[in-house]
Amino acid sequence: MRILRLALTLASVSAALAQEGSVAGPSLGLLYDASARSLHRVNGVPAAALLSEALPGGDGLAWLTAAPGGGYALGVSEQTGLLELVTATGRASLEALPAGVTGVRFSPTGRAALLLLEGRAVVVKLSGASMEASWEFAAESGTALAISDDGQAALALAEGRLALHRADGTVEHPALDQVRAAAFVEGGQGVVALTGEDGVAFLQHGGEWSRVALPDGLARPVALAATADYLLAVSEDGLLARVSSDGTAVETIACACTATTLARMGRAHLYRLNEAGDGPVWLLDASEAQPRILFLPPVVKEAE
Repeated sequence: MRILRLALTLASVSAALAQEGSVAGPSLGLLYDASARSLHRVNGVPAAALLSEALPGGDGLAWLTAAPGGGYALGVSEQTGLLELVTATGRASLEALPAGVTGVRFSPTGRAALLLLEGRAVVVKLSGASMEASWEFAAESGTALAISDDGQAALALAEGRLALHRADGTVEHPALDQVRAAAFVEGGQGVVALTGEDGVAFLQHGGEWSRVALPDGLARPVALAATADYLLAVSEDGLLARVSSDGTAVETIACACTATTLARMGRAHLYRLNEAGDGPVWLLDASEAQPRILFLPPVVKEAE
């Protein structure tokens, strides 16, 4: 029964990644409120979305992280120590994957993940109705990590030095000084990086690096994201910029929020700017000619 349940759960995750709607209505994915230790489904469409009440699948987990762009989350059971896959409708233990996972890092759209264990990182990929370990590499505690959407490349950042690990076992060290943040471009193995040099980001495609100037007010952004067409950057005080990949076009917009991330939601060009909590969750919709700011109101609980 567990094998059947796991297959059905993973199949439902694959369907969620392949389409934005479901029989329960349109969804923009899952959000985890770490302060309340509660998991929520984002119901609706970008301009009219609401958080569901807490889902039961998030109970009894030592930690839980929702995947960007998809309808699933990964966490570890407090009772068994096994990795658990959670959706809006169910939950299953991933017994084939290593126990003792201390954290997870998802690819930009959630199609692959890095499982963090003592001294190593294990790559897992979601494909069809299966999630299984693919390859691994050494990673000491405190190393910043990222994985590409195809699960074939990983970034490791430690003490300002960036390493690019590949599934074939090769490792590259990009010639960038004092790297302070790096991420993969959605859908590929391109990389975007920030260094100690203010006001500029570096984009890598096909092994070649290019400089992209950031607009005034974004000398040291707190988060970056990139697609094949543009780079997104946000400052802590909510100033956002969308810059074309060749740096020739820039659109900016301000959010009345404290920004901490640029995490892809369950629709292309839609990004979360902060974590779920007591206040609203702020979103950036970058799908239009002029980006716009949206928000999800917090869950209002009835008085007991």
